Order: sequence, then C-alpha cells, then structure tokens
Amino acid sequence: MKISIKNLEPKLSQILPLAEAYMRSYNELSRQYKTDEEMKLYTKSYFLRKLWNMAEDSESCVAVLNVNDKPVGFVRYSQVPEYYKNPQNNQSRDVEKGYLDGYEFGWVRKLEFTRDVKLDDKTLIVNQIYLEPELQHHGLGTFLLSRTIPQLRQQGFNSLIIEYNAHNTNAEKFYRGVGFSAFAKTQDFDHIIEKDGKTNFCISDVEIAHTTIENAIKCIKLKQSKHSKTSLVGQKNVSASR
Repeated sequence: MKISIKNLEPKLSQILPLAEAYMRSYNELSRQYKTDEEMKLYTKSYFLRKLWNMAEDSESCVAVLNVNDKPVGFVRYSQVPEYYKNPQNNQSRDVEKGYLDGYEFGWVRKLEFTRDVKLDDKTLIVNQIYLEPELQHHGLGTFLLSRTIPQLRQQGFNSLIIEYNAHNTNAEKFYRGVGFSAFAKTQDFDHIIEKDGKTNFCISDVEIAHTTIENAIKCIKLKQSKHSKTSLVGQKNVSASR
C-alpha cells in the first residue's frame, strides 16, 4: 500500500475523486442522526463546491491523504472564530446569514462553555477530517494527523479544537483517542426543509473539544504504538503553510 499526503489544489483531477470519498464518508456518518429528507440534500455537487472553496481559501490548509495515488480523505485546519477566544456563555460575535435551501436566513451561534480553555491566535480549528469508509479503522486517520500536527507545532501553534455532531459516537471515540476532550457545546443551523406542508428547521447538536498540540502528539504516538497494523509505504510530509 503506497501512502502519500499532498496539499489540496483547485484541480478537478484531485477534487473529483476526493469529493466522492468525502460524500461516502459524510453520508455514512450522518445517516445515523439526519433524516432521509435532509440526507437527499448532500449530493456530489455539494461536496465538489465545498472542496473547491477549500482549495481556494487562503485562510486554511487542507492535507489530502492518498492511497496508491488516489485521494481518499483529508484534514482541514483554520484559525478559530473570534467568539471562542472570549468564553462567555450564550454570546457570539458571528452572525451567519444568507440564502439556504431557497430561503433567506439569519442565525446567531451561541456557545455554552463547560470548562475554561485558553484559546488565542496560536490555536487552530480542525474544520473537517474525513476518510473513505472502507479504509477507516486501519490507522490511516491517525497517520494523517501524525504527519500534519507536528508541522503545525513547528509553525508556532500550540493547541487545537474540533467540532463534531453530539450524536456521532464514532467521531467522539476517535477524537478522544488522539487527545481531544469536550469543553463547550452549541447548535448548528443546517437546512430548511418543506415536509407535509410545514417548514422544518434542521438543527444539530454540536460538541466542541480541545487539546494541546503536545498532548495530541503524545496520544497519537501512544495509539500508533498499540495499533501498528497498517503498513505505510512511500510516506511524504505535507506542507501545512498557508
């Protein structure tokens, strides 16, 4: 098995196969807690647009995992939103607004903090991490983090946060295994759906977890030493620079 990591670029040759892996991974996870009506909205074009926007976003970096030269997953890091740096319950500086599913909307994201965590400009958020379902549980997700997080440390960052659906037990188990622990929760406004003549607002419960980069590296090394079952050949480092 040949493993490599490359930066995401605005190229269809990379984005098209990655969008398919992204879609399969997202749908496999999300169907556990999203309705059938909502799942129909997550088409291939939805994931293509998201990846293309990521590739053109100068404020974040995306590392793509390749197996035998085929893109099969990725992790994305960005600066944390400002409202995380001022931990006051039920307060948010960011107002999301625009058009969604044919409706104009406005949404204020309110956070509830369960413990104090210091976040600043040296903190990054892991926006997404996805991997082709058939390749999960073989250490590849951990490998992707093991190759990218140390480079973030070299650039001066010292901690990470991550958001995940509160009902996604598989994700929670994985994040805990690499050092994350919950410190806040919120709700996200996902979609507006018409059903049986009624307008339904799809809201998801979200957990936010934190780890220092030093702790993440320590936990990842420990995890890999216990579960070194995947043969990794042809490894390449990824540049985590913006």
